[in-house]
Amino acid sequence: MEIVGLKTFKAVVDEGGIKGASEKLHTVQSNITSRIQKLEEELDAKLFGISGRKLELTPTGQLLYSYAQEILQLEQQAASAIRFSKGSYDLRVGTPETFAAVHLPRALKALKQAHPQIRPKIHTATSAELVIAVQNNKVDCAVVGNVTPHESIRSVPIVDEPLMVVTPLDGEYEQVLCVREAGCAYRKCAEAWQQQAGRSDDQKLVMSSADGVLGCIAGGLGYTVISENMVIGSRYEKDLLMEKVSHGEEYVHVSMIYRKDNPLEEGIQQLIEMFPAKPS
Repeated sequence: MEIVGLKTFKAVVDEGGIKGASEKLHTVQSNITSRIQKLEEELDAKLFGISGRKLELTPTGQLLYSYAQEILQLEQQAASAIRFSKGSYDLRVGTPETFAAVHLPRALKALKQAHPQIRPKIHTATSAELVIAVQNNKVDCAVVGNVTPHESIRSVPIVDEPLMVVTPLDGEYEQVLCVREAGCAYRKCAEAWQQQAGRSDDQKLVMSSADGVLGCIAGGLGYTVISENMVIGSRYEKDLLMEKVSHGEEYVHVSMIYRKDNPLEEGIQQLIEMFPAKPS
């Protein structure tokens, strides 16, 4: 079995079909089909069946998937270990866009000065997506908010961000909770606050960025619960009013997470040390 065949097989499963796998792997669908056929010929077994219009794993396919995950993780770890052994290597860092804008630049600058052999490569996504990316070795480490404990993941607290209820400066706004997409740690905090504050009937307005959320609030379209650091220094700061939350969690607890078996743990720890405002 070749690595490319296992990667293709896993992509078909993870993306729910041939089309999704071809988009993820940046190749045509006929290549995906031929790789799966070759893998089935090598194993002399069918890996997929058809249920309705969807591909479904056979029992053999389910067995192979568990092994494919382990093999591909080892392949990633081997590549990371070799990069580390060369003394100069890329460190793939996942982060939400909001954290990247506020906290990450200073830490990356300090890392470059103290450890020039480490070359950070930034990948942005929501906290929920980044947890999965770490588990699947898509990134070496990631910054996430209010992480849920996992047996294979190490979590190191780096920042506690105070939460604020944010409204327009003039106090006139629609009873609409403005939030980012699902998976955002701030959104989870905002929804928890909304429920505990007895405002569950308020509508939601979903925006693709924190800047968009703050812009809507400045325009009187609603309110939100978000980190104080997202408001301070933003283009809308002078048009917004902040008030400490009176319900639920007072902080978003931001941590750096990484797989416990990551060969680049030393570099990850060196990056963690670049954040000065770690919780006591």
